[in-house]
Amino acid sequence: MDTHFWLIRHGETDWNAMRKLQGWRDIALNETGIQQARVLAQTLQTAAFRHRIDTVYSSDLVRASETARIATAHFGLPVRTDAGLRERGFGVMEGSDWQSLKHSADVPGAFNIRDPDTPIQDGETLRAFQQRIVDTFQSLAQRLPGNNVMVFSHGGVIDAVWRRLNGVALEAPRPFDIQNTSINCFSIRAGSDWIPGEWGIVDHLEQPALDELR
Repeated sequence: MDTHFWLIRHGETDWNAMRKLQGWRDIALNETGIQQARVLAQTLQTAAFRHRIDTVYSSDLVRASETARIATAHFGLPVRTDAGLRERGFGVMEGSDWQSLKHSADVPGAFNIRDPDTPIQDGETLRAFQQRIVDTFQSLAQRLPGNNVMVFSHGGVIDAVWRRLNGVALEAPRPFDIQNTSINCFSIRAGSDWIPGEWGIVDHLEQPALDELR
């Protein structure tokens, strides 16, 4: 049986706005992030979203779990947290400027955040991180066959799932941004076959929808 996933990135935090690397730092939603979660809640209650959700899961980091609580309260389901759904652990690099780290990958001898096997003190290699994410979703699919599961997590998690679904190498560039509270759909069949669905749904983030809740 197929397990169907709706994988959603958390709402914005101040560190997102400042382009700082968050990793496992437990950074709360800012006001924009709270508004994004509320708009998402509205969208999930309209006729445009016709799916029955059986289970809600979230990373145990507050920016994801708070987005989940706001966006899915109307389902009347508990938000189950799982540390396996956390963002990549960046260890001593957390708090660093994201753009400068991206550019350092092009500098010989500098730290390369996209190299799959570059170690990070107190953190995870990119390869180990992706394996954690794949294992976590495989486990959810095995435990919840035939369920419709809504998962709230992080940009790196969505990137890892997209690469697994499409066979894209870890070091290859990704040709799109992952927006806060974007919705991404996929399925896992019989606990092993990964099947892509609609990706990067952001219609609910149009500015008029956000303005209505300000």
